[in-house]
Amino acid sequence: MSDVPEAIDDASSTRPVRSLGRLRDFVSDRFNPKAYLGLHLTVALIIGSLGVWAFSALLDAVLDNATLVRLDLAAAVWMHAHVTAQGLKFFNWVSNAGSPRSMTIFGIVGALVLAVRRRFVMFIGWSSAFAGAGILESVLKLLVHRTRPAYGEAYVGHSFSFPSGHATMSFIGMTTLLYVLWVYWHPPRLLRVLSILAATAVIILVGVSRVYLGVHYPSDVLGGWAFAASWLAVCVSGVAFTMHYRRSR
Repeated sequence: MSDVPEAIDDASSTRPVRSLGRLRDFVSDRFNPKAYLGLHLTVALIIGSLGVWAFSALLDAVLDNATLVRLDLAAAVWMHAHVTAQGLKFFNWVSNAGSPRSMTIFGIVGALVLAVRRRFVMFIGWSSAFAGAGILESVLKLLVHRTRPAYGEAYVGHSFSFPSGHATMSFIGMTTLLYVLWVYWHPPRLLRVLSILAATAVIILVGVSRVYLGVHYPSDVLGGWAFAASWLAVCVSGVAFTMHYRRSR
């Protein structure tokens, strides 16, 4: 009879070890680049969470009309004082290249390519990323109802400012393209680094162009990036789960 308590004690002592082992395996799987629900899904969830947090913080600061708004006004005045004719010409071209209209055309072309190649799961994810971002960004503009800087009325008329549609859609366009290429192409590390640098340069230039042209405040651009990152994380996670389910069957 004395062996029974000892057996119970042994089982109790090994339970934390087994739990720790399962936790270690779970964490290892989440950061495994070869597992489809591993590293890239973990990164998507982290980026999505950070995007939601950043967007909420920016929105709260904009609505409170506090320090961030004063910094926005000061940045708009400083930028307007340093505008040149050559700069306007360059950044107007950059802004048009990264505009929601240009990104919509890019999104349609990409969707057609995916449909022709019968990548239907990615087609849905790609289309959802572009269409959803465009619709939600317009809704957010109406809800926040932020007035644009006075310097850019010639460019945009009377539409609202937060978040920036150019910043949102250029972020969606560049990052979604990278995601699709990496899923199906698997480029070497050097090309991945170069593609990240190129996409980042485009996103930043488009964002800066909106402030330079006087049509957005810096927080509008940051809000567009944060919102786009959050929405893209949702779309990527949906694609990842669906592909994993189809492969498991």
